[in-house]
Amino acid sequence: MISFLLAYISITLFAMMLLGIYGVATRSNLIKKIIMLNVMGDAINMLFILIGYRLVFPVFPPIYERHITFEEFLNRSVDPVPQALVLTAVVIGMAMNILLTTYAIQFYRLHGTVDVRDMAEMLRGDEE
Repeated sequence: MISFLLAYISITLFAMMLLGIYGVATRSNLIKKIIMLNVMGDAINMLFILIGYRLVFPVFPPIYERHITFEEFLNRSVDPVPQALVLTAVVIGMAMNILLTTYAIQFYRLHGTVDVRDMAEMLRGDEE
């Protein structure tokens, strides 16, 4: 039952990643692209957390305590490396979201659109 649930969650996360890639590649609205980038980043973060999780019960936090044996600790503790990577990715993702949203708002204030095709036409017009 747990392996079925793990497979279902993994497939769902891969589908969310593909949905994010599809949205970034096909949408012309910059705000929708930013939202799809968030969906893709969150799916990748959850996949990293899922990779570091152990499928045994009870699961121990990655802090060694003396009342359990070291071998049992190694077999049942959660891997802390994916947790640290996800924490770093969340902070970087938040900073990127703020930066991209600020650029989108500023471009809308200056040019009145957030459509990528209109942006490309404006940039081509500036070069000529």
